[in-house]
Amino acid sequence: MTKFDIKSLKTKTGKAAQIVRSHGLPIVVLMMLVVYLFTIWRVSQLAQAEPDTTDQTTKGSIPRVDEEAIQKVLKLEQTSAEIQSLFNAARNNPFSE
Repeated sequence: MTKFDIKSLKTKTGKAAQIVRSHGLPIVVLMMLVVYLFTIWRVSQLAQAEPDTTDQTTKGSIPRVDEEAIQKVLKLEQTSAEIQSLFNAARNNPFSE
């Protein structure tokens, strides 16, 4: 079994630190370029992805409003002045609460 020598470890890490210090900027720029290219590649993949057919059938259905419910709301609007004023206010300014 070999002994763990701290002096040789210090010299090896010192050499590595010297290389990183002298070439630090190009290393950082290269790493940022790799991350940027990976992000572009992944976005391109996701932009071209097609939805799963099971998702289309379960989540892709268009919601339908019951015609009877529409008639009830319209009848309520016609019979009540208070409801009619609320509907008119909502039509005039749909973003107010």
